[in-house]
Amino acid sequence: MKGEGSLTRARITYMFKETFRAHSKDEYREFLTRGLGENKGGITGTYPWLYVRMFFILFILFTVNTVVLRFTGNTLYFPTITLLAGITFTFPFMTFLFELYPKRDLSVLKLFGILVIGGTVAGVLTQVGYALIKLDNPWYSALISGLVEEVSKAAVAIAAILVMRNKNSYACFLIAAAVGTGFSVMEDMGYMFFYSDSLASQYGDIRSIVYLFIDRGFSTFCTHILWTGLVGLAYGFAKGKGILLSIVVLIGSIIIHSFWNLPLDGWMHSGLIAICTILTVLVNIVAVRKSLFSTMSDEFDIARINDNMIREAKEMGEQMRFTNAANLTFSLTCTILSIILLALCCLPIGMEKMHVDYADKQEFLSAVQGGYNVTVDWSREYDPNGKTVEERKIHDGDELVLSYVVQEVQLTGYEGVYYYGYYVGDRVADSIYLMLENVESRIPCVEYTFGDDTAWAFEVNDDYEKYTYNKSDGSVSAIIDAEAFEGYNLLIALVASAVAVAGACGVILFAFSIKLRRVRDDG
Repeated sequence: MKGEGSLTRARITYMFKETFRAHSKDEYREFLTRGLGENKGGITGTYPWLYVRMFFILFILFTVNTVVLRFTGNTLYFPTITLLAGITFTFPFMTFLFELYPKRDLSVLKLFGILVIGGTVAGVLTQVGYALIKLDNPWYSALISGLVEEVSKAAVAIAAILVMRNKNSYACFLIAAAVGTGFSVMEDMGYMFFYSDSLASQYGDIRSIVYLFIDRGFSTFCTHILWTGLVGLAYGFAKGKGILLSIVVLIGSIIIHSFWNLPLDGWMHSGLIAICTILTVLVNIVAVRKSLFSTMSDEFDIARINDNMIREAKEMGEQMRFTNAANLTFSLTCTILSIILLALCCLPIGMEKMHVDYADKQEFLSAVQGGYNVTVDWSREYDPNGKTVEERKIHDGDELVLSYVVQEVQLTGYEGVYYYGYYVGDRVADSIYLMLENVESRIPCVEYTFGDDTAWAFEVNDDYEKYTYNKSDGSVSAIIDAEAFEGYNLLIALVASAVAVAGACGVILFAFSIKLRRVRDDG
């Protein structure tokens, strides 16, 4: 047990050292040229490190572009934000998986080529499948989406493995995961464009952008990439001869994907997603560890490598430890400041417009009507004995002839009245208005469109400038007027937090610099 504990601590120390130490140009060059030309033999001998740098850079770039969009409203930044949102989590994760592979016989450039081409082909096959199968029922749609998408990705992944002709099981996992990554990037960018572009980019209210960025980003670690990668891993274990294991794993991926898409709400949906996530991650960890252990056992003496790692961890000097700690502190500070800036973009601080989501069209219509439970009755007929409040006449030769009549009807349950307008000769109302207490003008009745359906409502609340009906789940997203320049307390709190974080980082880095100077002097 003591040996295992020492090895675990040594691995953590070694990975920490490799991740946050300065890396030379040759190391970057080795990573990019690995698996090409003469750089194909042996093992890499390094722990993952580039994925962290890639994530920090992409996350900061996403934050900077989002801040620019938030405060300028310049929609030209939206395509850049969409691209960065699609790759900030997926590309570093794919890089991390590649860096775990100890052999040099697979190129990251070829892998990202598979990502682009394979993801595109899988997307095309998926759309062909959807075109051939009509999806009307949401439960049936959940099953079909899992079947079509997983089969499409798996077919492309197996084809890519055959083209690459790499028989190593973990290499097969990486090739298949690259296809899943490409598909995930396309899907994430599509969601970002569809659900955000029509609303958020117009008014600088980017909460939907950031929400989708986080939601889709974290799902990266437990959906398409791993589902497809596991199929490739199973194919690699079968050494390309037995397809049965791949089919069994594919069926499992289809089931998990279908469960993920089931039209459930509340705790049932959250619980099912949690189960699918845990199951996906655990199965992949076990399978990948087994594949990596098998690969490393074939390439070098693991016991000797472990002994060397423990020795290097013990010999790691103070200067290296403090340098790495300083690099980590700076990276975390930049990340925290980026999170604060994204929060600043999402909160309603100084906004003239706000983005609001409603669960369904009835909730939206209720908000439009200011919460009043009033009805629109276009079927009400003209009542000759009703209370007439307005008459309009036109000239018919030398005579004035009655043309239009407005009747008043008491509103039940509230202080107010309806006004029904009729053209003479027509029995059904031509126009309907509502007058409420404390409202100076008549409130018009407006038609709203929700997909193939329409509904009428009184615009008691006329702050709504634009709305979008989401046919997939029946929800409604709307842009409304907001109190301009509100939220100064939130602004002060965020600015104070940013200053505190930056100040603490400065103090820590200054302390590290003093300590490093002393270590060098002592050395």
